Amino acid sequence: MVASPSPSPSTLVPSPLSPTAPAKTAAVCTLFEGDYHLGAGALINSLHASGFAGRVICGHRGPPPPWAESARRLDSALEVAFVPVTSTHHLTYYKPEFLRLCWEQHAAAATQLYYCDPDLVVKAPWTVLDRWAHDGIAVCEDVNAYLPARHPYRLAWTDFLAAHNLAAQRPLDRYYNAGFIGLPRADADFLNVWQRVIHCVEKYLGSLGSLKTGTPNSLVHSADQDALNMALMVSTMKINGAGPECMDFAPGGYLLSHAIGPAKPWRGKYFLHALRGRPPGAAHKAFLQHASTPLKIFSPVRLSTLRTSAAAGSLLGRVYRRS
Repeated sequence: MVASPSPSPSTLVPSPLSPTAPAKTAAVCTLFEGDYHLGAGALINSLHASGFAGRVICGHRGPPPPWAESARRLDSALEVAFVPVTSTHHLTYYKPEFLRLCWEQHAAAATQLYYCDPDLVVKAPWTVLDRWAHDGIAVCEDVNAYLPARHPYRLAWTDFLAAHNLAAQRPLDRYYNAGFIGLPRADADFLNVWQRVIHCVEKYLGSLGSLKTGTPNSLVHSADQDALNMALMVSTMKINGAGPECMDFAPGGYLLSHAIGPAKPWRGKYFLHALRGRPPGAAHKAFLQHASTPLKIFSPVRLSTLRTSAAAGSLLGRVYRRS
């Protein structure tokens, strides 16, 4: 008997480009000010490399970035729009309002809307990510991903929400990062819930001018992110979650890379940080992969300096690392 040939991988795994897949139109938005425009440029480059086709909406406080005109002429399949932002709050608290504005005015035809922080780049082909928010809220677990349903912080949040006439609808034990979220249009009402929780947090804190507040034991510390996680407790919409490796917070991720913390990759000083025991990580290296094309966000000299510093810092990191 002659054995039949083994099926190829393409016959075992359905193609994300299958003609039977439902038609979807996605848009991506981001918010930035100051030198964070350099991260936004790399984000757009990574979207281009991923094969994303659609509109990218850049909300910016201050003047448009120096690469804005190049971005407008970038590609017929990838359209970049720039929207001035006048909010006086820290931009991280403006996310749900901006997402709603994008759906109403700048991406009215989009069936899915994704938000990405400007210190994040896309690693996976867009055909992989595009399915993520088709039927639920796409989110990624944070560095400290496990926060049990009966954790004292969650119990305090439950009481806080109840005091503002918001009832927790479900127990959750995963804590999600607020740097990325994707929504299907059917779940657009989640933005109202998220924004309402942020307003409650504003009343509690007195202002929304800072990213971090109080101490880790305060009711809200990473206030925007805590507000997102409280909103997920209040909502009953399906959560399409991925683990911390999704953002390169843990090894083995292939979807996104998020450069959290103050040492942003566009600021360099990789070798100096490596001397202090912190060599460049996966997110810094992913940023540099998308720092040159198609948008030229750095001069050739600056880009060469960054890459040389990163290479030296990585080499040092092989023998010296902070415990």
